Amino acid sequence: MEKDFRSKETSWLSFNARVLQEAADPDVPLFERIKFLGIYSSNLDEFFRVRVATLKRLASLGDEWMELSIPNPNDTLRKIKRLVSTQAGQFNEAYAQVKSDLAGAGVKLINEKQVPANLKGYLIEYFRTEVSPHIFPIILKSASKLPQLKDLPMYLAVRASKADGSGRPMHALIEIPGNLPRFILLPKSSSTQLVMYLDDIIRFGLHEVFLTFPFDRFESYAIKFTRDSELEFDDDFTESFYEKLEDSLKAREEGLPVRANFDEKFPKPFLNLVLRKLNLARSDSLYPGARYHNRRDLLSFPKLAREGGFYDSAEPVPIKALKRKSGMFASIRKKDILLHIPYHPFRNLITLLQEASIDPLVRKIQVTQYRLAKTSCIAAALQSAARNGKEVFVLVEPQARFDEQANIKWASRYRDAGVQVQLGVQGLKVHSKMILITRKESGRDRLYTVLGTGNFNEDSADIFADHLLMTYNQEMGGDVKRVFDFFRRSYQPPKLTHLLVAPFDLRKFLRTRVDQEIENHENDKPAGISIKVNNFSDVETNRLIRRAADAGVPVRLIVRSMFSLKLKPNDKIKAISIVDRYLEHSRMMIFENGGKPEVFLSSADFLPRNFDTRVECVFPVNESKHSDQLREYFEIQWRDNTKARILDPELTNKYRKQKDSEPIIRAQYDIERYLREVS
Repeated sequence: MEKDFRSKETSWLSFNARVLQEAADPDVPLFERIKFLGIYSSNLDEFFRVRVATLKRLASLGDEWMELSIPNPNDTLRKIKRLVSTQAGQFNEAYAQVKSDLAGAGVKLINEKQVPANLKGYLIEYFRTEVSPHIFPIILKSASKLPQLKDLPMYLAVRASKADGSGRPMHALIEIPGNLPRFILLPKSSSTQLVMYLDDIIRFGLHEVFLTFPFDRFESYAIKFTRDSELEFDDDFTESFYEKLEDSLKAREEGLPVRANFDEKFPKPFLNLVLRKLNLARSDSLYPGARYHNRRDLLSFPKLAREGGFYDSAEPVPIKALKRKSGMFASIRKKDILLHIPYHPFRNLITLLQEASIDPLVRKIQVTQYRLAKTSCIAAALQSAARNGKEVFVLVEPQARFDEQANIKWASRYRDAGVQVQLGVQGLKVHSKMILITRKESGRDRLYTVLGTGNFNEDSADIFADHLLMTYNQEMGGDVKRVFDFFRRSYQPPKLTHLLVAPFDLRKFLRTRVDQEIENHENDKPAGISIKVNNFSDVETNRLIRRAADAGVPVRLIVRSMFSLKLKPNDKIKAISIVDRYLEHSRMMIFENGGKPEVFLSSADFLPRNFDTRVECVFPVNESKHSDQLREYFEIQWRDNTKARILDPELTNKYRKQKDSEPIIRAQYDIERYLREVS
């Protein structure tokens, strides 16, 4: 394994540590810190379900991992164990501080032993009416083999006994119902708002659950299982994709456990009993922790009104070019529109599709779908367009991880409305973000194109920082049309003039551009490479960027998450990561090009899958106004000295410090101010 490449998994844990830094930062509003604790936990669950599960598969294959140019998976698993254990301690410290600060703000989390006497009657009645109907214990003694337990829900392992020590104790598992709120507000009787975990309300009512047994003492300990979630598809072409996907989703629920989280106070004999019945005894899968698990539920913590508890809501930045009353098509025809989400309203895209759905001149709408909002206005506009007689085609990617079932449901709804639906492209995952609207103008078909760096999803548009280009450029539209034609006839790669599309020409494009920057530097012309992505963990790309830096080309990288390139002291490569109120999700490449900078936006991260097994789209931003905006956008982020962490050789997540002569720069706030000046 080459020395310049670190495992993507350990670098991802460094990213999640940056999320945890936000949760521990006292300058972050209190309820936002609670949210970051939830994000950290949700991220970690997915990490184990996907990355750790994959590593364990690789480790079981002997030395075959060596063919993949990755670090030894067994070594990586050991590092993960250490890092996760260290971060668990940091998480518990941050959680304890948040809990203390909540109490200071008049919100107190209490457990079953802290319920005030005047509320005990209320709580037992609440348990009987709202909680008890959802409680179905599994008695361990009577079960010779433990039934298949679900992935991710938390369980209470209960030991029931007699206080006088007579008789034999009973052991049971109780699933914490996922269809009930995890946090319950108790009736307010003072200035303090009491809040309880659902887990503790169940603990409070255990004597009700086991009323028919002669027990008067109950102990309970949290335990949670995370399973391998990777979907597998065989090559049986006699089975429909719907059936294959359904089978694979069922198999996901039965995947091998890759992690067991449990209360560190869990008595060892009782814990061993549970683990033995689960056939989960490997030490590398066991993670002792605190009293509560499934902390991702902190994302749904009650949003109690407290002054200074949340980030102030940002006013959307208006776009002067879209203020005209003549409609979206006229505005786009006049000049390209570049939206910087969430600073600019995502609503503009919905408006475009709404207008297209009723415009008598619109003949066809074609869209790629990866993830949609739960109640999607985008999908509603497409269904409306089909009902209004437009030809609507939607390429639904059925393998969008953890959104598979939702996408299949959308496909069914589309078909009911008369939309033409295609479920993916065989052998590839379609991750590009494209919309093509064909409009009859003066007897000719004219193309309106939308290209993006992120999903067409209203739910995430408020928190994901992305870019959307709306253009009337017919050559660009022609390329997008050829990509949609490829989806229908995937045996024939598209021939394009403006767009770069993986898996066909993205690697070649990057090699060509890097070679050009090296040549420019050698000829004393302006040279430089600036890249912003979510993930930077591809062996060939690492080699390319290292070669450019070793040749003297300045390289600047803004990488949110995985970063596998090992930097050197005094490296020509400089790298930072920004974690703040918005999730940095956009992908951008800037090449100095001998003094005539070129800017590209992309749907692709720098991972092997994005280059080799996904349909990704890279598109140039040609209008000087917009390319200048994007270059300044990058520069503002590069100067951040508030939320930027330096990606040093050890990924220590040190903040980039403000220099004496520098003003305070917090990129996400400064970008908003900049866009108000230029939009």
